[in-house]
Amino acid sequence: MTETVDWPGSAFFAERALAQLFRLVAIPSPSGDEAGISRHLGEVLADWGMQVTLQPVGTRFNVVARTPATAHVADILLTGHTDTVPVLGEWSTDPFTPVVRDGKLYGLGAADQKAGIAAQLAALEGLYRTGQLQKANLLVAFTPDEEALSDGMLAFLAGGWRARLAVLSEPHFSPATIGWPGKILIQASVHGRPSHGARPQDGVNAIEQAARLLAELSRAEAAVHPRLGSHPYVTLSIRGGYERYSLTIPDRCDLTISKQLVPGETQETALAAVRMAGAAMTAGRLEVAPARPYYPPAEVSPDHPQVRRLLAVYEKATGRELALGYGASVCDADYLVDAGIPTVSFGPSGGNVHQANEWVNLDEVATCAEIYYLLCAGGSNKAT
Repeated sequence: MTETVDWPGSAFFAERALAQLFRLVAIPSPSGDEAGISRHLGEVLADWGMQVTLQPVGTRFNVVARTPATAHVADILLTGHTDTVPVLGEWSTDPFTPVVRDGKLYGLGAADQKAGIAAQLAALEGLYRTGQLQKANLLVAFTPDEEALSDGMLAFLAGGWRARLAVLSEPHFSPATIGWPGKILIQASVHGRPSHGARPQDGVNAIEQAARLLAELSRAEAAVHPRLGSHPYVTLSIRGGYERYSLTIPDRCDLTISKQLVPGETQETALAAVRMAGAAMTAGRLEVAPARPYYPPAEVSPDHPQVRRLLAVYEKATGRELALGYGASVCDADYLVDAGIPTVSFGPSGGNVHQANEWVNLDEVATCAEIYYLLCAGGSNKAT
């Protein structure tokens, strides 16, 4: 070996990551109620001598931590989201009491994504205990609201923090992901004209005109990406007619339409497609507007030097090649890449995400902690 770093040992990372994960799962943090877990994370990072900022995000806050060596542009950003979905389905155990069985840890948020944060904490603790943390040009950001509108990540980026490489600890172990679709939410309102239901010819039925629009939109061409494919326009809700029975032709129909975007598609192209579909309407008036959330599609070249950097650390530490892939849905990486920060989503994987009995692979938790540590320490090999 030509390059080594101080090495706390694999047992250290497995033990410390598991301890952190137990504590994180025990703190309920559904979207909108992340304040408790954020305070806990801020206290942990401050105990290791990091400079912690609690950045307000409405009634919640981001946990942003730096070291004395952190430059205006950090070398590495370790980031993850603190929120989970609500308790869903029929759990066989208490979702906030971690249970270890057959190499898996079960608990709400275990995979998505408290295990990734626990592995990042174990890596940071390893740097602290080997005297390297204060010298590392690192930035840490734990953000709320990813499962909703990503307000945490948007606030973090608005604060001006930047890095040469972001490692997002979503549950993508192998393949790690370097590309993600974007998404636009569109509100469309079709305005008709009311009339007596016995004389529909005297009015304009907004619901029927909306149906014409949707039928035409289902035939709209979508861009095709070699890895992300193409995505149709999806109608999420239709609201029309009258709350109380009335034999009256409905004069308004509101539609909520979602479209996942691939590189080459934009908010503007999606809105234009809905307006063009409105040409199928034979009467009435159409209003179209974007709604939150909007995520720009994102991808990072597998040949980007920062991506190759992570691949090299992984291969030299494990003896295996890290596979790269593309995510199926939006995440905070869309915003990071859009802000000019090369990003890889790499974290311990599991199962039953957004379902009952969520679990994470504990071997991968420990391995991720080791990889994060080696990457931040600037070394490609374990000391032997």
